Amino acid sequence: MKHIQESIKELPLLKNGKPHISYSEVSMWSACPWKHKLTYIDNLSKFEDSPYLDYGTILHDTLEGFLNGQPIDIEAVHKKIVKAWEIKGFDTQEFVVRQTQRSDSQGWKYKHVNLEGWLASAKNSLEQLPEFLEENFPGWKPVAAEHNLYEAVENQKEGFFKGFIDCIIELPNGKHVVIDWKTAGPRGWNRDKKRDFLVQAQLVLYKHYWMNLTGKSSRDVKTAFVLLKRDSKPGKSMGIVEVSSGPKSLEKANKLVSSMLNGMKTGMILKNRLSCRFCEFANTAHCP
Repeated sequence: MKHIQESIKELPLLKNGKPHISYSEVSMWSACPWKHKLTYIDNLSKFEDSPYLDYGTILHDTLEGFLNGQPIDIEAVHKKIVKAWEIKGFDTQEFVVRQTQRSDSQGWKYKHVNLEGWLASAKNSLEQLPEFLEENFPGWKPVAAEHNLYEAVENQKEGFFKGFIDCIIELPNGKHVVIDWKTAGPRGWNRDKKRDFLVQAQLVLYKHYWMNLTGKSSRDVKTAFVLLKRDSKPGKSMGIVEVSSGPKSLEKANKLVSSMLNGMKTGMILKNRLSCRFCEFANTAHCP
């Protein structure tokens, strides 16, 4: 790992100050290049603690352990959630007021969920997970968890793609499935989100670079989001969104990456006003 880190330091830097890009950058650039500039080049974005982020991180860590042969310890998960909530004050009046003001400024409505709700959601999803995976992928076996990608972008003189594949499993027929865990609301994802190619592109790109590493053909690698649904009833806390990732999708996703890298090089950075509604920079001096 140390050798890899030293090698990365020697690579030429892009305008984002790194030798690589990630899916989150590609997605933001595709939605609004100007927001990407403010966030990743000008470093103006401010990180704010969020119960959704902490909850997702804790569940991701638990699922990584599960794939590596560890039992799912719901009591331990609950202790981690309780500790995070106590340290960061997610149930305090101050946090609720701050989040409500923030949501109002961005045109959306904040709905507070107390600690007990998060604990119940974690229990319901984690208890259902093993059976859910067996139902959807009979006879599956784990191949990798949190697999680190750091691969050169094709047809580009500079630039690497960096990412972490949450889960890779192998089916009895030898095919692989690239999976990304996502926490979601009780109804899962709506139709528009399921069809949004910028959402799908994450798995399509992960598949592309996994194919490069393994030499597998496109037909031998499937892709799917597995949803861990919050605020849902026991036995109804999991969902799956299969993603079409054939040659056309792979080509389209790779074009997103190339377009971003070329755009950063040329400095052609435009603002997409259609994406302003929920943007933290909307109506500020940085983005008039």
